[in-house]
Amino acid sequence: MNKLLLICLFLFKGFTGISQDQVEALIKEAQGFLAQKNYKQAQMSLQDAVNELNTILAKQLADALPKEIAGLKSVDGEESVNAGAMGMMGGGMQITKTYRNETKKQNEAEIMIVANAPMLSSLNMFLNNPAMLGQGQKSVRIGTRRAIMKTEMEDGYDDKGVAMKIMVNEVQLPLSQTLITFRLRAFLNEQDALAFINKFDMEKIKNLLGE
Repeated sequence: MNKLLLICLFLFKGFTGISQDQVEALIKEAQGFLAQKNYKQAQMSLQDAVNELNTILAKQLADALPKEIAGLKSVDGEESVNAGAMGMMGGGMQITKTYRNETKKQNEAEIMIVANAPMLSSLNMFLNNPAMLGQGQKSVRIGTRRAIMKTEMEDGYDDKGVAMKIMVNEVQLPLSQTLITFRLRAFLNEQDALAFINKFDMEKIKNLLGE
């Protein structure tokens, strides 16, 4: 039996939910194509099955992320899960979740998790050689891991509509096969932004991703 088919069958056994029927149908479809030696169609069916499994995994991970961190609450309607398109680009899945301060609207954070991100190798190269980092970038520590932080000042407005400069921090944290990007706006300082990120349980995220 095709190795990818075996992987799909193994993964499928560990999931429950409304997508199971579709995954099972795609796997059976692939088995039918394999019996006909129609390998191209079997490959397409398996890829669709993998995309469905990625969607299940992504939703499971999105649901496991905290609902509130340090006074910022996750925003309903601004959470997205994308597996199919990422699969077409050679990735695994993409999860985006937004957190916002209800009393200070410009203070928000976005976390984006991308499996099999193509830029992982270049990020690891920069982390291994901090001298290569660009202007405004530096190596920071998230728990026991290294990440790259970039800080910029953007034009914005306070809650009364008065123009002001807003600090924006972007932190890219590579895991073994996954890139986690945090984009944080209007935190007091870099230390405050890093303290927010450190509230996330990276080991839990890594385990859910199977890394």
